[in-house]
Order: sequence, then structure tokens, then C-alpha cells
Amino acid sequence: MAEQGDDTGTEKNSATSEEMSDSPMLLSQRWQQCSSKADLNTALYQFWRDNVPRAYTSNELSVPEEDLMCQEKLLQPLEWFICNGDPSLVFQQLKKTDNPPQLCGRVFKMGEPTYSCRDCAMDPTCVLCIECFQKSKHKTHRYRMNTSGGGGYCDCGDIEAWKSDPYCSIHQRNPEKPAQDPLEHLPVDMQSYSSALFCIILHYCCDMLLQDDLEVPVEDLRPKTLEDTYCTMLFNDEIHTYEQVIETLRKAVNCTPKEAVDFATIVDREGRSTVRNGLYKDCERARTIIKRNTGLHDAKSLKVQVMHSTVVAHQTYALKLLSWLSEVASYADGLRQLQCQELMKPLHASEYTILEQIMLKDTKLWKVARIQWHKLFMSTLLMDMEYKKKFAIMFTKHYSQILHDFAEDDHDHVVSVTSLSVQIYTVPTVSRMLIIEHNLLAVILKTFVDYTQKFREGPAGGKFRFQRMNLNGLRRFQFVLIDLRYILSNKPEEWTPAVRDRVMDGITVLLDLLSAMHGMDQVVRQVGKHIEIEPEWETAFNLQIKLGPCLTLLLDWCVSDRSLLLRTYRATMTALRKIVHNCQEREVEVADHKTKCLVYNVSTKPITVHCTLVRFLAGLQLELGRYNLSYLSDGLLPPHPLSPLELMEEPLRTQVLMAQVNAAMWRRNGYSLLNQIYYYQNVACQREMYDKDIIMLQSCACLMDSNDFMIRALDRYNLVRFLTVEFEGSSTPEDIQQRTLGLAILEEFLHLLIVLVSERYIPGVGQVTRADRVRREVLHQLYINSMSHSEIVKALPKDVRRNHCHETGVEEVINSVANFKKPTGTNSKGLYEIKPDCLAEYSPFFYHYSRVDQSKSEEQQRKRMKQDKPVQVACPPLPPLPSPNFKNLPHLLDSEVLVSVLHTIVRRAVERIRQIYSEQSLQRALFLTGLAVLEEKRHAKMGEEFHFLEKAVKGEPSLLNLLKNLTGNSTVEPHKELLAWVLQNITELQLMRGDTATASLAPSCPAPKGQDQELLRQQQAERQRRSELAMKKRAHAMDQMRAMQRSFIRQNPEFFEQTLEGAREERTASTSSMDTVDMFLKSSSMEDAFVALGPSHSEPLLDETSKVTCILCMEESEIRVDGDSLVLPMFVQRSTVLAQARNKDLGNPDELDPLFVSAQLTWGVHANTCGHIMHADCWQGYFESLVIKEQRRTFRFRNNLSYDLTRHQYLCPLCKTIGNTVIPLIPPLQALLPEEESDTSCSAFQEWLHLIQGMVRSGVKPPQQSRSDPLDLSTSAEGSTADMEGHIGSTVKMEKLDSEDLDRQIFTSTGLLETLGDAASQTMETLETLGDAAKTLGDAATQKFQKFCALLQGSNFPFSKSVQEMIRMFSKTAYTVGLGVMPDDENERVSILGWNVCAYSIQSTEVLLRSKGKPLFGEMASRQTEGLKALVRFAMVNTFYCDQNHIQKHVVRLLSVFSAEHANTGPCLLDLDMFTLLVSVCLSGATMQKGDSATGLKATISTIPIEGHHALRAVLTAHIVQILLTVQIDSQDEESSMDQDGCTSQHAQVMLQAYTRLRTLAGIPVDVQPDAWRLLDVVRTSCLPLLRCATIFFRFVTGIPTPTELQATCLDEFEQLCRYLAVPSDLSSLVSNEQEPIMQDLIKAWCQHPDLKSQLSDTSADVIRFPMVVNRLIELPEDYSDLMNNVSMFTCPKASGAQSDSRAPALCLVCGAVVCSQSYCCQTEIDGETVGACTSHAITCGAGVGLYLRVRECQLLMMSAKNKGCVHQTPYLDEYGEPDLNLRRGNPLHLSQEHYNQLHETWLSHSIPSQVAHRLEANNSLLTIDWQNL
Repeated sequence: MAEQGDDTGTEKNSATSEEMSDSPMLLSQRWQQCSSKADLNTALYQFWRDNVPRAYTSNELSVPEEDLMCQEKLLQPLEWFICNGDPSLVFQQLKKTDNPPQLCGRVFKMGEPTYSCRDCAMDPTCVLCIECFQKSKHKTHRYRMNTSGGGGYCDCGDIEAWKSDPYCSIHQRNPEKPAQDPLEHLPVDMQSYSSALFCIILHYCCDMLLQDDLEVPVEDLRPKTLEDTYCTMLFNDEIHTYEQVIETLRKAVNCTPKEAVDFATIVDREGRSTVRNGLYKDCERARTIIKRNTGLHDAKSLKVQVMHSTVVAHQTYALKLLSWLSEVASYADGLRQLQCQELMKPLHASEYTILEQIMLKDTKLWKVARIQWHKLFMSTLLMDMEYKKKFAIMFTKHYSQILHDFAEDDHDHVVSVTSLSVQIYTVPTVSRMLIIEHNLLAVILKTFVDYTQKFREGPAGGKFRFQRMNLNGLRRFQFVLIDLRYILSNKPEEWTPAVRDRVMDGITVLLDLLSAMHGMDQVVRQVGKHIEIEPEWETAFNLQIKLGPCLTLLLDWCVSDRSLLLRTYRATMTALRKIVHNCQEREVEVADHKTKCLVYNVSTKPITVHCTLVRFLAGLQLELGRYNLSYLSDGLLPPHPLSPLELMEEPLRTQVLMAQVNAAMWRRNGYSLLNQIYYYQNVACQREMYDKDIIMLQSCACLMDSNDFMIRALDRYNLVRFLTVEFEGSSTPEDIQQRTLGLAILEEFLHLLIVLVSERYIPGVGQVTRADRVRREVLHQLYINSMSHSEIVKALPKDVRRNHCHETGVEEVINSVANFKKPTGTNSKGLYEIKPDCLAEYSPFFYHYSRVDQSKSEEQQRKRMKQDKPVQVACPPLPPLPSPNFKNLPHLLDSEVLVSVLHTIVRRAVERIRQIYSEQSLQRALFLTGLAVLEEKRHAKMGEEFHFLEKAVKGEPSLLNLLKNLTGNSTVEPHKELLAWVLQNITELQLMRGDTATASLAPSCPAPKGQDQELLRQQQAERQRRSELAMKKRAHAMDQMRAMQRSFIRQNPEFFEQTLEGAREERTASTSSMDTVDMFLKSSSMEDAFVALGPSHSEPLLDETSKVTCILCMEESEIRVDGDSLVLPMFVQRSTVLAQARNKDLGNPDELDPLFVSAQLTWGVHANTCGHIMHADCWQGYFESLVIKEQRRTFRFRNNLSYDLTRHQYLCPLCKTIGNTVIPLIPPLQALLPEEESDTSCSAFQEWLHLIQGMVRSGVKPPQQSRSDPLDLSTSAEGSTADMEGHIGSTVKMEKLDSEDLDRQIFTSTGLLETLGDAASQTMETLETLGDAAKTLGDAATQKFQKFCALLQGSNFPFSKSVQEMIRMFSKTAYTVGLGVMPDDENERVSILGWNVCAYSIQSTEVLLRSKGKPLFGEMASRQTEGLKALVRFAMVNTFYCDQNHIQKHVVRLLSVFSAEHANTGPCLLDLDMFTLLVSVCLSGATMQKGDSATGLKATISTIPIEGHHALRAVLTAHIVQILLTVQIDSQDEESSMDQDGCTSQHAQVMLQAYTRLRTLAGIPVDVQPDAWRLLDVVRTSCLPLLRCATIFFRFVTGIPTPTELQATCLDEFEQLCRYLAVPSDLSSLVSNEQEPIMQDLIKAWCQHPDLKSQLSDTSADVIRFPMVVNRLIELPEDYSDLMNNVSMFTCPKASGAQSDSRAPALCLVCGAVVCSQSYCCQTEIDGETVGACTSHAITCGAGVGLYLRVRECQLLMMSAKNKGCVHQTPYLDEYGEPDLNLRRGNPLHLSQEHYNQLHETWLSHSIPSQVAHRLEANNSLLTIDWQNL
């Protein structure tokens, strides 16, 4: 049986193999022969059963090899089947015959740019893809751009989505082609085949993806022998974090951290991942562990299942089929329609269609499966209007179930089927159809009400009471309110009875919801003790914020139809009556007026800020005036309506609550109430909360007598007794306590009155438009301060009735009230400044001002008054005319009660009753008086009655008399302008009324001017007295300091001896070396003689300021080498800024040889400084304090610093610039030489070359030393001997001095001969071993060696221990940071890094100045000058503190480049950076000849003008050879930019001859000779950077200043550089045939190097061409949308399939690479640490420094280390000069070249680490970001 079974299996496998090997055409023909759909179904299922498991074996979603096999073996046969021929030809033919699709329908990928037209779009959800937008007319309109979250599609061609221009040029329908049935274009057989195939595929996909038993395949697809091959499948949720999943997987499946990260990334991206493959028991064990570890503490565990591998294969194939169906639907409308028909058919024998089944079981699918189904729906059903309506009907039918499932789900909304609601509910025809035929409004609202029923307290119909637990479902369910807003955004165009009835059904449900919200979150004032637990309040406000736009839109619906408005008003009043109960009333009397008031005490009874029904009713009542209706209209009110007294009660209580909170009466109720009050007035809620309360109070004030309203308001504020005369004399404890509180409450009451009578800028309250309302809002925002456009928009409420919910209407009014001030510089943004003629409209009591805003606006008001002293700036503006329903509103101002209140306030001010009077209450009283006067003047002009003045002159004393008596009173001093204005207007009003008798009293107003002048004199005298007193105190303090100084000098005279001696000389002192720059002689004769090198070099000018001040101890010190060291902060970093080739692997840093720097400058070491000077001891103490401070911090809070102490980083104590070491300040090198020690003799260049050749040939090495430690040459005799030994090897041919006595005198005069003692004799014995080596240099050299050794007894370094320590510290930092290795003082590369950091820093500075077009020295910053000066002097000194064996070894290798015999053994000339070679040769002391003149450092310093001149000539010649070998000039006809005189013409011809000769020597064919003029010009231009760098270097080495021509931009810079460096400006002379024979041999050796020809012949080789261009950041497109479109196509390199799109692609601005940011998918491991793709790329591209633009977020990232970075402003700005982080505003962005240039300068100047440190220091939240994971 076993054998028989094996044979059967073999036959089966063979058959399967044959079937798999069949061509797609044969398979399709076999399937077409099936007689019925059932037979076809059987054939296909058998084919899939046998072949799908063979195609998918990895159990992963997308493997490229498997996808390829699927396409070729599984999908192509299906295409052949439906096409009945070659699919490529058939599909192409279908596209030709088919009309172009009306809808674009492009499904957006995540991060793809989208565009919405603010002028033409029906709502913000109507968007275009980039192709349609570029080909549409909307490109010239006001558009908004954003990035898609995935899931939507392009609306191009949808006529209901656009007011105009719905088509782009691509989708413009051809009017010549009549509309036809899409199926008519399909052949009949194609229709039958396609219909059958689509039906089978859709059923197959449903069966596979909705399968319940995942451990066994379905019966039709189950193989005969089911193998034990299973997998553990982990599913995604939005509850567990990455870290939890990673840690669980490590324990469950025993995988590496990297594998766990990969698993977690796949799970997050695709929704599931296989974490174990194997036997069932192994997979089940892993599932159990995962469940157990993630389900601790009653937490929801991860979803994980054991699945058979066959099931996984079929599910993967089903996903591919869904994607294939979407693709096929795009080929022809007929194929799309066939798929739509099949989707609408029942699934098997079920009552639900396939579409309904997927909708209802959407939450059972994982992420990718959901996405594929949704894409299929969008590419089929939603592309056809008829099927879109059917889809909408089914979606609405199951809306409640879908939303309930979504609330219990944990996936994001974007991958839920609920996200498709935007595609149907925003379509006007669809939403209106659903409202009428399927009662859509009621369905959606009832769904929300039913779900929130569980949050109501008590029986059904109770109020909401939210607890902090179990609110996640409610948060998810609030997407229902977004769907409601979609529906309400399409107002019906025609109101029929059916529409009204359906809308009223929805409003009825809405009123039930508002009833539950009305009165929620009630609070009671805490008395005695503080509240223990802060109540939950956020949910109620979140609900209000989400519901607010819906209420505004629904009010707009009601207003558009009179009948609907009346029905809604009655229904709302009825619903309000059900929850508002009758309260007890009492009678209150004020100012001889009595009225009934409700009994209620806000400070003792429950109170809430949520009065939703009253506010909804206020919105309806406001709009009654449109139809000439009012509250009093007949037939409007339902039975038992609320009276105006009841309607005003709850809004008034809220105002009282707000007043009491501001008076600190509710302090014990905690922050929850404060937050509620804040959001009640905040821009997010004010339109539907605070504003509606004001409207209701204004409406009620117009519906009742003004005095009654005033009394009821006073009673609710509990101010009736406070304003009586009896209260003033009362001394009861209650009244005494009430005085302070009552005063604060009175101020709030008066503020409310001002708001009620003056805020008439709401359409319906005042005769204004919406634009007037926005204008007033903008004005008062600008009164606070000048604002940017985004700040203004953010401060204004959104108008959801506009097309775009983000619109505020600012653009319509801003230009009429403000002037736009364009940004100046790169750190500013465009600001709007209020126009001067709008200042008169300012009201300090603007009702949307917070208390902070009011204070700021008044401060600006006072500043303007001081500057301009305008007449009208302090007066209240006249409000607009009220609408008919609010015509009684101004009469609040002429009520007897208000006049009585004002009388009391002014009288108390006059009588100065301090405890019940305040400046703020008087200001408000004067403001109200001014408003009343303005209103009466307007009423008088209009012929209407207004009796404020009549009532103000009554009584004894009258209000008017009290105001006059107030003039000159000190209590009114801050508001005297307002008082004067009020009295002036009263006088004008009296004259207008004809009351001349009373008006005659008006001139008494200016009478108190004498009192004002007297008061002014008193104030001036007081200020003068205080100034004199302060002056006396300062003088006394200075006397004390002088006495202390004199005492200190007497006790420590030795500290001041040198100071007293130097005091006779004129000198300049500064607090920092950064305050001094190079001072050069101004004599023209001296300037002409400024030559740094050569026999005729100038004398150095030692005029630097030698005394500086330490920024830490503030002590002034002199820069000396034999005292305490002074240091500059330095930051040393690896750099690739100058690199001509990036992303090169440098190999093992321990084996890297840095001696010969590549011409490509692949990497370098840069050092910069901030320039602030410290003592070395002070700096060490400062750094140690930082370390101790960090050690004392709690361990979990460590490393949250802007610098890394483990890398010895710190911040400058003064400017907070980052540093990681210090460099010692060394005085001018020439100052180390005795004055009489000067070098006047010189050797010829030819002799110099012979000497080098002899040295390299001999390879002279010093004798073995007894010790190899770096030397301490200040005190050690052994050190002197060792140093001497090291220099013998590098000392070359010497000449005799004229007098040996001079030699002895020089060494004796140094005072160092005695310091060596017996070391001299030991040295001489050691030197005897050098005889043989010296013979190779000739007799003259031997004599000089002996002479030199005899005189070495007098050499020594005068550097102190402190200076030496700082030298070693900087040297060690340059070595460790530059090579990325551990410290090793014995390493031979330490000295090399000292030379390299000097050379690279100079090159970087030169490149920076060249890129900015600035002169070499005139524009160099002082910190750059000081930093380079310190670097050069350090590098010169450091050479002689390193092991001289190593120095000798380097010298031989360096000089081999200039030896014709050895040039071929070293590096190729094209591989060398010449300036670094020049610096290394000069700083190493390699060519020191004057051994008998001085030794060591002093010898190098004294001979550098001559030896440096020779070295420069050799290097410059080599550089010209480099240029001639690599230059590429295409034509001889190019016009030269040079003057063609005879001399220059000869030079050009010589250069052309050299060009031909050198290329011939190198074996390079010369096909076309370049133009001689052009060639010479290119050579001069290419040599310019080297000459500029050499000028900087020798300027600081020699101390010889540069000519003034180099301190400004000059046309003959090349000539000036050559003159200063003493090199011929005729560069052709350096490579001509007339050169010395030894030089010609050397050039020949360079050209015949073995590697040179191969490099020039290899087209793929990175050969450096000259002139080298300055590196720049990559070119960016001018329009940000182009950049978004380019990067949107980027896919994660480690992902594939449906979810391969990168979530956050980041563009490297240095090299242009695009990488994933902030994602686990592309993490790598570097030095044992896991880092993200950005960090990894920054290490290879920028040596750890990165500059990234996150395109989808419009965010610029700067990275300076693995764990350090910051967010920076992008160079893309909108028309208002502002960036748009995360594209929140969506304004078109364009590249600001000014900002991008500054960013380039920051990168080029190596300032990114400093920028990052500064921003981290300023924003601590950036420190919490895991930058290494980016």
C-alpha cells in the first residue's frame, strides 16, 4: 500500500508539474471547454489546489520570486482565458475603442501628494492627483496641498465634486463620442468568460480570507495528503507597542533582536507575519507563550493563530487576485461593470451579497486584506454612479453594525471600511437620495445615540456621565459625527415635504442627544477642603468640539427653509421644557424698580458650562429675524414655552461661574474647572458655547424691560447689596469678606454689560455681514501684536459653512485692516501690522480676549499713546446698528438701574472708598458711560428716544457732576484721557440737545490743569530724588571696590610688578581675543613689502594683544608659553563636507593610513571654535563640575543633555557652543626666537631637491633610543637628548656659518645651556653612531651634522607643564575623533592627525569664503582667525612633542613624493591632495637645513620662509601637473577671458606645450589640442584655491601680514597671492622645458607612475578634475509639490507588496538619497548599536552629520550624532514667508533661495553640531526623541 501510495503521489506530482509547465494559452483553452460555470469552478479550484501551495512556500505576503511565479503561472492563464487571445493585444484594443474614463479614480498611496482647490472644490475632501492637477485649470487658482494617508482616490471628472472645471485635459470626455453601454465594447464570449471568472474568483477570495478554521484548508482545496507544516501567525493591533512585540517574540520564538524587529515591522506594515514555521506542536507552543506574555495584568493579548501552510498560501494568492481584479477593471469600463455586477450578487446561498459580507466582516480581516478589498471597491463600484448609489444604500443599511464593530476594533480608521463613507456621503446627489429614501440623518444620529446610551446616568433620557475608563470605543465612535458633517455639508437645493419630514426625523434624534449633553459634568463649589480627585472633563469637550460644526451646518439648513425653522424652534423649546423645571421666584428692588427673580445661588448649587439645548435655541432665535419673526410672534411658541426669564438663566449662570472663577472663589475645585472655563472661551468652542450664551442674553435683554434685565443680572451676580449705601458702612464679617469678592465680581459684571451692548458684529444681532465679523476679529488680534498669517488664522474660529472647513475668511478682509511686512533675513517671517486708521476701532473689552490678551492689548495701547498721542485711541468705538429683533439692546445703557450702578461706582471713586472701589471698575464704568453717550448721540441724529443724559443729570450729586468732580483726582490718573473724552462728548450732546445751561458747566473740565501740572512736578521731583540716591549708592560701592583693590595690591605686590612696568606703554586690552583682529601697518611702502616666503621675505609684525580675560574667572592674563596655559574651546569632528566622492568605505580605522590625503578629500578632520578664552585650570574645573553634576543625577534621567559627556563634550560657558576639547593659546612663533636670530641666507631650489633626494635615498634613521615616550622638554635632560636624536634624522645638508662665535652666542643667549647639564655629553656619545649615514649626504652635510650636534647642548623648549598638557589633550582628541579609535599616545598616526586637522580646517575656511564670494581676509570672522591661528601654532609645536622615530618615518615617506627615484613607489600624483602635503612637509620640519643656526622647533620657525618657499614651489608644480593631466577642454574656438598681450600669449603657448609634453609622457593620446588661452585660464583658476589656502597657512606661520588688497574683493587676486607667496605669476615657467634637470626628471617620474595611465584611461574611475567645484547641497525644485511627487514614489527597500510604501521618507540634502525615517524596517547595526536608516546613512555620507528633509511632514532634521538631532525650519515657505510643518495649512510652498543658502552655509561651515546643541538646549522636549532610531 505504501508503495502504491508513493506511485500515486509520484504520478500526481508529475501531472502537476506538467500542468504548471503548460502554457497559459493551453490552460485557458482547456478551461474554455468547460460546459458550465460549475465545471469551470471545479477546474479552477483543482488548478489552484495543486499549484498555489507550490507557488507560495515562504508563508510571507510578498516575496519577489514567488510574485513572479504567480504572475507567470497563475495569473497569465486567467488573462488568456477572459481575452481568448493575447492579453496585451486585447487589452490595448479595448482601451482604444473605449471612451476615456470620466473619473480618474487613481487610488492614493500613503504619502502621495493631493491637491484641493479652495475656489472650486465642493468640500475639502475633493482632491486631485498630481497628474490631473498639473493638467487642470485649478493650478492657477487658490489651491491647497497635502499628503494622503492612503485609501482615497482622485475626484477628477466627478462633476459633483467641483463647482467648475471638473475635468483635467486627460479626462475631458470627447463630445463626439456618444455615451454607450460599456458592455457593448466587449465581445460576447469575453463577457461570458469574464463574468464566470469574476464570480468564481470573488467567491474564492471570500472563502479564503473569511475562513474560520485556519488549521485545515477548505475541502475543495485540501490536498489528499495533508502534511504537518504549520506556521504561527502574529496579527497586528494598535494596543501593544513595538518594544512589547519585539521582547515577546524574542522569548517565544527564540529569535535574534534583529529578526524580532523584522517580524514586528512586517506585522505593523502588513497586518500579520509568520513568526515560526514547523510542526504543529512547535507552532502551538509559540502561540501559547505569546498569548501568556502579552495578556498579563488583564491586558488584551496579541492575536496569534496557528495556521496550516496551505491556508496561508491560498490567502496570499487571494490577495494577489484582488489586486489583479483592480488592475483588470482599469482596462475597460465593461470589465469594471461586470465586476460590479458580481460584487452585488449573493455569496453562495447567503442572503447577503459579497459586498455586504465584506462590509460586515471587515474587522475580521487583517490590514492588507482590508486594503485590497477597499481598493477593489474604489476601482469598481465607486467609479460608476449607479453602483456608487447601490454601495451607499448597502453601507447605510448596515451602518449601525459597521460602526459598532469598528468601535470594538483596534485598527486605524484609515484601514477600516468606515473610511469609505467619505466617498459616498460627500456626494450631493447620493446623500440627498439617502436622506429622502433611507432616512440617513436619523440613521446616523440614532446610531450614535444608541451607542452612547450606556454613558447616561439613571434611566433612559438621563445626562451623560463619562468616566475615565472605557472611553476608547467612544473616541472611535465619534467618527459618526464626521460622517454627519459630510452629509450636512450638502444642503438641499429644494425643500419638499418629504425632505422636511426626513430632516425633522434627524433633528428629533439630535435633540435627544443634546438633551443628554445639556447639564452634563455639573460641579459644586468646594468649601473647606480641596477636591481630592480631578473629575473627567475632556470627553464632554471633545464631544462638543466634534458636534459643534454639525450644529452650525444644521442651523444653516434650518435657516434656508421657514417651515423647517419653525418646526425646529418649537421642537427645541419643547425638549428644553422637559429638562428645565420651574424655580422659586422672589422680588428684588434696585433703584426704585422691582422685578421677579429666580432663586438660585451659583456658589452653592450645582452648575455646568454645558447648556447645549439653550445654545441651539439661541442659534435658531437669532435667525428668526430673517423671516420677520420673533419670540413674540403669534403661533411660533409651542405649549408651555420658556419665558425670557427662564431662557436667560442658564447662560447667565455660566457667566457668573466664570466671574467667580476669575475671582478665585472656586480655587478648591482644582484644574478641571479652570480648563473647562478656558475651553469655554477658547477659539475651538467659543462659537457654539460662549458666543451663543451672549446671543441668548442679548435676545432676552431685548424681550424684557431693561431695568428688569439689569436687576436680574445683578441678583444673579449677588451684587444688589454690594451696591447699596448700607453696605459701605457695614462691618459684619460677611460684608467684610464680601467686599473683596464683590469688587472682583462687579468688574466681571460690568465687563459682561460692555459685551452685551457693544458686541453686535454677529449677523442677526447687528446690521453687519460675516466679513464685518471677521474683520473685527482680525483687528483685535492685531491690536495685541503684529502677527503672521498663520497666527491670525489659528486665532480665529473656523467657518464650516464655507467650502473648506479650514477657511476663516481672513483673506477677504486682511488687506483692508493691515499692511503686510515682508520677512527680513532668514530668522523672521512675514507679519501683518494694523493700519493706523483702524486704531480707533479698538475696544479693550473685546469679548474674545482672554485676560492675558486684554493686558497685552492695553500695553500696546499705552505704547501707541506715548508715540502718537492720538485723540480717539482711548475712546470706545460706536457699535453698529442693531437688527430689528435686537433694537432694544442699546437701551440697557439708559436704564435707571445702570445709571444707578454707574453713579455708585463713580461716587465711591470720588470719595476714595478703597475697599469697594478699584481702578478697573472705574475704567469699565467710564467705558459704559462713553458707550451710552455715543448711543444717545446716534439716536438723536436718527430722531429716536434715548434718555441716558436726562437720567445722568438727575440726583444730588448727579452722575454728571460726579464725573466732573473726578477730573484731577489721582484715582483716575490712568484713565484721564477716557474721562476727558467722556466729558467732552457729554458737552457736545448737551449742545446737540439744546441744553446750553448745563453745557456751560463743561468748560470746568479743563480747569484742573493746574492740579495736573502740580502733580507732574511732584512726580518729576520724586524721580530726580530717587536718581540721586541711586547715584550715591553706586559711588559708595565703587569707593569700596577701589579700597579693596589697593589693599590687595599692597598685600600681593609681586603680581603687579609687570603690570606697572607695562602701564607706561600704550596698549589695548580686551575681554576676549575675539575682540581683536590682525592689525597691519597702514604705510603703503610697508604694504608693498609684505612677502611671506623666499629670500626677500618681510619681517614679521608681532603686534598681537598679549593680554586677554578669562570668561570664567574674569582675570586678565598674558599669553605665555612658560606660564599657566590659556585655551580656546574647540569642537573636533570628522567631516565629508569637502568630499568629492561619498559613501566610500574607509575600512578598519585601526589600519587606516592618513598620511597621504586623497585628492577626493573623502574625509577629513575639522576643528572650529567660538573664540572665548579660558584658563586651562578654569576650564578643567568647569568640565569636572559638569561630570560631577551628571553623576549626581538619577540614573534614569542621565544622558538627557544637549552634549555627550562620555565623548568629553561640553558647552561653552558663555555662548553655549558645543566643544569636545580645548587648544592652547601660543604666542607668535617668531616670538620664541631671540631678536638677533634671523635667517638671511638661502639655498637654491635645485639644491633643496638634491638634498631631499639624498635624504630619501639614504633613509636616514636616528639611533635607537633608551625610551620612546613623548618628551617633556621643559625639565628632562633625557627628553632633550631624545628630541635631538629625532631631529638628526630629519636634518639635511647644512652650510657653514660665518662665525662659530655667533653660534655659541646664540645658544648662550637663550639661557638654556645650563639646563641640560650632563645631557650634552651623553648626546654627543649617542651621535657618534651616525657616521655611515651621514657620509651618504656628502662631506658638507657631514660637517653640518657634526656642527649641529655640537651646538645642540643649548637647545630646549620653554613650554610649561600646563601648555604641554593642553597640547597633548588636543592632539589626542584629533586622533581619537578623526580616526574613530581609542586613545593611544604611542600611535605613530597621532602627529599626522595634528597636521591633517590644520590643513582641512584651512581648506574648509577657504571654501566657505569662496562660496560666499568674500575676500580671503577682510571678511574672515574673528573667531575663524583666532581658531586657525591657534591650530597652525599648535600643529607646529606638536610635531616636536611626538615620538621622533615616528616623525622621521613620516618625513621619509612625505619627501619621497619629491624624489624622482622614489616617486613611483609612493602614491600616484592624482591621488594626492597637494595642500595637505604642503602643510605636512612644512610642519614636520622635514626640510630644515640651518641646523647650526637653531634646533628643533626654533630651527623650523626660523627657516620656514625659505624651506616653505621651496616646498610650496614643488607642491605648486605638482598641482599644475595634476591639472594638465586631468583637464578637459572641448574646443579650440572658445574665446579667452584673458588680455591677449604678447607676454601672456607666450605664457599660454608654453603652457600648451607643457600640456602636450606631460600627456605624452603619461601615455595619454592628445587628439585635440585645447585653446592655449583657455588652458592657461583654467590652470590659473584651478591653482587659485591652493594659493589661497597657502596664503592663510603661511600668514599664521610666519606672522607676516597680508597686503590690504587681499582684505577686499579685488580683480587681481591671483597676482596678489603670487606676490605674497613669492611664486611666479607665470605658472608656465614651473613646467616649461627650461626647468632644472632634476625637476624635469621629477615631473617625468610623476607622469610615468604605474597607476596614473590606468586611472585616466578608466572611464569609471573617480578622477578629480580641476578646478574643483565647491560642494553644495542638492538642487531642490522650486515648487514643493514637485518634490512631494518625486519622493512619493519611493518605496521601502526592505519591503514589497501592497504595503511597501515608506511612511516617512527622508531626503538627504547632502547627496540626494532617499531613506526611511523613524521606521523599524530599515534599521541596521553599527558598532553593536541598532540605528535607523537616517542615522546609518549620516554616518557613511556625512561622517555622522546629517541633513534630511522629511517630505511628507515638510520637516527638516539636523543630526550631529547617533543620539543627537533637532528639527529646523525648512527652506520651503508660503506666500506669507512661513514654513508649514506637517502641511497643516496646505498653502502652496516655494523654495526660498535665501533660506536654502543659509542652510548651505551652516553645513559648509561645519555648524550643524552647534545648531543642534543650541536647539536641544532651548527645547528640552527634543532630548526625549530617540534620534538613533530615525
